[in-house]
Amino acid sequence: MIARWFWREWRSPSLIIVWLALSLAVACVLALGSISDRMEKGLSQQSREFMAGDRTLQSSRGGPKAWLEEARKRGLNVGEQLTFATMTFAGDTPQLASVKAVDSVYPMYGELQTRPGGVKPQPGSVLLAPRLMALLNLKTGDTIDVGDVTLRIAGEVVQEPDSGFNPFQMAPRLMMNMADVAKTGAIQPGSRVMWRYKFGGTPQQLAGYESWLLPQLKPEHRWYGLEQDDGALGKSLERSQQFLLLSALLTLLLAVAAVAVAMSITAVAATIWWRF
Repeated sequence: MIARWFWREWRSPSLIIVWLALSLAVACVLALGSISDRMEKGLSQQSREFMAGDRTLQSSRGGPKAWLEEARKRGLNVGEQLTFATMTFAGDTPQLASVKAVDSVYPMYGELQTRPGGVKPQPGSVLLAPRLMALLNLKTGDTIDVGDVTLRIAGEVVQEPDSGFNPFQMAPRLMMNMADVAKTGAIQPGSRVMWRYKFGGTPQQLAGYESWLLPQLKPEHRWYGLEQDDGALGKSLERSQQFLLLSALLTLLLAVAAVAVAMSITAVAATIWWRF
């Protein structure tokens, strides 16, 4: 009796609808979970390329060398950047430039697009933005005076991975090697400069170093990752994560609703069967 009833219910159209609804709900939740995970990983990868690092230490006074050495001891990759504005000269023609000095690690993530391709600012050479080349009527292979030093133009900067969007950066970019900064004589007491140290490593390495570093930071230091970035990129990533979370929640609610509707149909059919 029970076996016949179970077999009849198992083959009934109403119960088939329930099984289909359950299967569809589980498939949708699993599919969205997989897609969300892939999208989040992709966004995180692209975001750290836009930052050219996993974490950034920013300061107008620089960071103690001991902090950088500690990061290297912990297995982290460390890159140094220095930005400032100074006058450049091509012959007697002056032009204000936004200088970005980098070391050999740059870019830690992402790609520095140059013309010709694959060029980095080596000691004694610089890369210029196309606008600066045009303003000074220069070309690759010419020389440019940056403060007290004359440097050779190795190429053009087409795109920096961590350039972001800064509406207040009116001066065109000049990228040079960190080893040539002291030779320029452009950094004097009172000069407006900004140091940025980029750190890359595993989440465990970063977390350990962060717990060691944070108690030592002073008001002029700012330590941040993409999640703590107040810029457009950080906000975009936060909105993307919120969208993925909302999509998962809506999918789950729709799946529950589909199962509830199917169960109600089954319950009504069973009630009618038992009455008659």
